[in-house]
Amino acid sequence: MKKYNQPVLNKPRLVLAFVFILLANCGVAQARWQADVSVTTLSISAASLKKVSRPTDNINRPTQKVVEATDDNLKCSITIHNENDDDAWGTMMLVVLPVEVTVVSMPANAMLDKSVTATQTFAGYITFNIGHMAVGQNVTVEFTFTKSKYGNKVGAYAYSDSPDPNPANNYKDAIY
Repeated sequence: MKKYNQPVLNKPRLVLAFVFILLANCGVAQARWQADVSVTTLSISAASLKKVSRPTDNINRPTQKVVEATDDNLKCSITIHNENDDDAWGTMMLVVLPVEVTVVSMPANAMLDKSVTATQTFAGYITFNIGHMAVGQNVTVEFTFTKSKYGNKVGAYAYSDSPDPNPANNYKDAIY
C-alpha cells in the first residue's frame, strides 16, 4: 500500500495564517460608527429693529420709511446638522467672538470663556453643550452680543465624540 502525504491544511502554520486572513477580511467588511456634524448656517443681524422716517431727495415723496437698528447689539444664529447614519454623541460647538465684545444674552447650554469677570467683561469665545443629536437632526442656537468697533466676524466650529467622516464642514464664519 502506497503512503500519501498529509494534506496541506493539517500543518499548524498554514492553518493559523488562513484563519488570520479570514479574520482580517471580516473586519474590513463591517460598518463603521460615524456621524457627520456640520455647521450649516451662521447669520449675524441687528438684535432689534424699528421703522423710522428718513428724508429723501424725491420732491413727491419727502420721507421714506426704512428699517434700522435700535441699539448696538447683534444677534447671532447658528444651525448645526447631524448627517450620515449614526447619532452624534457629546456634540459641542465653539463660537469665536469678535474683539472686545460683551455677551448680552445666551441660552442655558452655553458657557463663556473663563477669562470673563466682573472687571473684564469682554468674551473671546462661547462653548455650547449640544449633547446627543439624532441622525438628520438640526439644532439652532442664538445669542446676542455688543458690536465691536474692530469688525464683527464670528466663527463657529462643531464637533462630537463620534468619528466624523467629513470634518471640512464642521466650521463656518460670517461677518456683519
